[in-house]
Amino acid sequence: HDGDLVRAMIIANGDSYVHEYHLQEQDRWTNKIDVDINLGIGAGSNDRTFWTTIEALQQYKVDTLILGWTAWQRSFFNKSNGSRYKLINDDAFDEVLSDNDNDASVSRFYLTKVFNEFTQLKNTLIQMLHIQEFCKIKGIKLINFATVFDASHLNEKKITHIASSAFMSRKNKDIEAKGIEFNTNLLLGLIGKLDRSCWINNEIFSSMNTILEDYPRLHDGHIGVEGANKWAEILSKHLH
Repeated sequence: HDGDLVRAMIIANGDSYVHEYHLQEQDRWTNKIDVDINLGIGAGSNDRTFWTTIEALQQYKVDTLILGWTAWQRSFFNKSNGSRYKLINDDAFDEVLSDNDNDASVSRFYLTKVFNEFTQLKNTLIQMLHIQEFCKIKGIKLINFATVFDASHLNEKKITHIASSAFMSRKNKDIEAKGIEFNTNLLLGLIGKLDRSCWINNEIFSSMNTILEDYPRLHDGHIGVEGANKWAEILSKHLH
């Protein structure tokens, strides 16, 4: 029952662009707009964002949910010690110990035995849609944005290329072509269900990285203080 939930006005989740540990606390956009709970983490994945958001929505009564969606190639594994691996590129960091515990064998297993780009993108889109519809039912204001990608990374040509990695019959070129067409349409259909009103500037896959491309960056490529101020200003318009 909602009456049993702890009140949290604004929850944010995502990767390092939401985590913001590269900035001082007073300079973070999440603090400037008074986010109550920040679930973001550096090198976070959409899989982690989805599951930790769902968990939080069962614990808190939320008014506004802000999600920064990252590259769909990332993922996470639960660990036997109760922690989680963050899977990004060739790395598998412990979520708590981070750079102090990187298990390359886990990342190799993920990339060679588990990872499939079509599956990962499909999962991300389904996760977006599930949270979108949940928020509508619960009356939660949802604000989405992309962090490290934008709409240009998901034009039809690139989606077709991603769809070609799906599991399908490749008995001959005609059958394979039909499979790619089917999976391309599947991805485009999921994207077509996304509600642009839930996205920054009413643009699906609107990107923090792209919108703030002219603002100074830190040495590691993250958004600096000026960009964080601008992002807080943009988000404030969506909050009110």
